[in-house]
Amino acid sequence: MVIYEVNCLVDTDIASEFEIWLRLHVDAIVNLDGFNSGKIFDLVQDARLDERTGSKGFSVRYELDSIDSLNHYLEHHADVMRKDGLDRFGTRFSAYRRVLSA
Repeated sequence: MVIYEVNCLVDTDIASEFEIWLRLHVDAIVNLDGFNSGKIFDLVQDARLDERTGSKGFSVRYELDSIDSLNHYLEHHADVMRKDGLDRFGTRFSAYRRVLSA
């Protein structure tokens, strides 16, 4: 099992709009081959969130079958999926990612 974690730091004045979009975004990713689930959490404590004044944090944890499934997503889908968020919200948010394995 692999966990792909995406953490988003969002300007507070667009946080509600971003969260609505994020729920649809997560649903679209979970429907791709290799993804088992995706869950959104509020990011409560994080050094990067503390550094970005006036922001709300979201953390998405995707569970995948394998590292091969993640690599397939990164090679074939990630650019398009990330572009959608950038086109909608520009510099009003930032994201960083981690990969965890059990």
